[in-house]
Amino acid sequence: MRTLQARLCAYLTVFAAIAALPVAGQSNEASLSVLPSLALPIGPKLSNGLLLYDMGYGGSVRGELVPGFARSAFGRLSFDFEMLPLNGSGQTVSFAYGGADLGVSYRPAPRLELRALAGGGIYFAAAESGSVRNPYAEAGGEFMIRFTPTLAINLGAKYRYAPIPDDLLYQGVSAQVGLVYDLAGSRKGTDLRLEPNLTPVFPLFYSYYDKNPFGIATVKNRENIPMENLKVSFYAKQYMDTPRIFATLKSLAPGAAAELPVYGLFNDAIFRVTEGTKAAGEFSVEYWYLGKKMSQTIPVTLTVENRNAMTWDDDRKAAAFVTAKDPIVLGFSKTIASAVRSDVSAPAISTEFRTALAIFQGLKAYGIGYATDPATPFTERSNSDTAIDFLQFPGQTLSYRAGDCDDLTVLYAALLEAVGIETALVTTPGHIFLAFNPALSPENAARAFANQGDFAVIDGKTWIPVEITLVKDGFLKAWTVGASEYASATAAGTAALYPVREAWKTYEPVGFAEAGTLVALPPTETLASAYKAELERFSRAQIADRVASLERLIKAGKDTDKNANRLGILYAQYGLLSDARSQFEFALKQSGLPQAQINMGNVEYLGGNFPEAKRRYQIALKALPFNSACLVGLARTQEALGDGSGLQATIAELRVADESAVARYFPDGAASRAAESDDRRIELWGE
Repeated sequence: MRTLQARLCAYLTVFAAIAALPVAGQSNEASLSVLPSLALPIGPKLSNGLLLYDMGYGGSVRGELVPGFARSAFGRLSFDFEMLPLNGSGQTVSFAYGGADLGVSYRPAPRLELRALAGGGIYFAAAESGSVRNPYAEAGGEFMIRFTPTLAINLGAKYRYAPIPDDLLYQGVSAQVGLVYDLAGSRKGTDLRLEPNLTPVFPLFYSYYDKNPFGIATVKNRENIPMENLKVSFYAKQYMDTPRIFATLKSLAPGAAAELPVYGLFNDAIFRVTEGTKAAGEFSVEYWYLGKKMSQTIPVTLTVENRNAMTWDDDRKAAAFVTAKDPIVLGFSKTIASAVRSDVSAPAISTEFRTALAIFQGLKAYGIGYATDPATPFTERSNSDTAIDFLQFPGQTLSYRAGDCDDLTVLYAALLEAVGIETALVTTPGHIFLAFNPALSPENAARAFANQGDFAVIDGKTWIPVEITLVKDGFLKAWTVGASEYASATAAGTAALYPVREAWKTYEPVGFAEAGTLVALPPTETLASAYKAELERFSRAQIADRVASLERLIKAGKDTDKNANRLGILYAQYGLLSDARSQFEFALKQSGLPQAQINMGNVEYLGGNFPEAKRRYQIALKALPFNSACLVGLARTQEALGDGSGLQATIAELRVADESAVARYFPDGAASRAAESDDRRIELWGE
């Protein structure tokens, strides 16, 4: 008996030592239990039909292992003893059982477990008459209730069969109830693993990561009971104000794993990183395990790239560098834009188009140049989704006066967006350039531009491509080349156009301004001269064919006055007012054409000579009473002169002649939509 007890104690000691070791990379659940039992004999029977044994009692000590790789199975080593009185004799037989069982389990709820098992071993029985030792077999079922992660109660019953050679010594059923203690102790419920896989963080997109992941965290429940109400958060103290909870799980089953996208709410301190670095971060997991709140913290190293870094896995990312609110950018672009808007003598195309042209020429005059970055050439970096590129912010490019194609594109986009001109990034294999919206409908663009290939129409919007790397060659050359590049790439199916304002919804620009950066614009006269010269080249190029056609008609003497008037209108619409004036005067000399008189009034109005404009309109009205173009021009002139009574009288006449013109040009019945001196535009010409 003592030998058997010693052996079982040794078995249980070894069991306790190895039970907590992982098997196949999974954690195991090991427990010890002590259970009193009630023995109910069912055999053998005496010759008179009575049972050999009366009801007895006993107990059990068990060591149990649930392997991590098969959580619905378990193995058990046990030492049982029973004391069974012999029926009517006053003697007692002592039984000791040492053996092992295998079983399966089912959990209908986290705290409840149903079990079935079978096994056997060696029993030792002793009485006054002697002792015997033989194998035995057993099978049974159990019901276990877990109160805490480490403590449970077990209720069960099992059938045991103990033979002797050629006969039966004992068979019966025992009922057991007792406590089960998990050997993990305070570690119970803590076997949760978190495996992070983080990508480098780019400071420029620090707000982007609040809604877009920068890695994956795999959470594994290595216990054999579900974990409930999990909250997983990430925190990098150096660059975050508070931890960011990025995942919640209602339940994580035993042995289950969940891949969770990692988000982070970084603050602008991360934007001060000018060189790539590493920072300490941590993951925190809070969860409930069998009614007990638990938590774990897992340290991790976070890689932070420099603030000028990005990858080209999504070309829209470049929009985050378009910092249109940078004070340096605003100062540069608004100074040029205000000069364009105050130049009412050049009404060609649209204010947006002329402003884009002027800003381009301003960059040329400022001395901006194209220079490839030998360390991170765009042609190589843009063809890889993971290669890290270095982009300059607009203020930096202005300060350096040079940049790669991506740097110059970002700069030009920022300058245009700063004055309200819509832009788009255009990408082709190994290259990026810009397109802008001239605020012209596709129909008006078709009328305004001689070459229909000079612009693109996408989703009802007109876009003008500009090859910004040709900044030293002027706007017209850059436009021509950009349009050609876009057309070729579109035909090949390799062009992509990303409106910057749409891209900003995903990649928000950062308020960045380089401390100590000074940008001195060229003299106003230099900027104005560069702008006007390029605008005139554009205008003459656009109308050259139409001018030649009208000049041939005039020379041939066909409707000389009317064709001269048409030629004057063409010149005026493109801002060539001196040429327009000459043609209108020629038409007046030919026949006194009243329409030419109206147009002379328009030219004087655009030039700011309001008294002369008024005189011209009044002369024309005598020949063409109730002419809409003349009345609108006269009303605007009277408004500019402060002639309130005259303005009201003219509007009254216009209401009779053309009610729609009043609604369009004088919606309030008095105030013109072009009342400001820097917004004088002529849409109606005498034809």
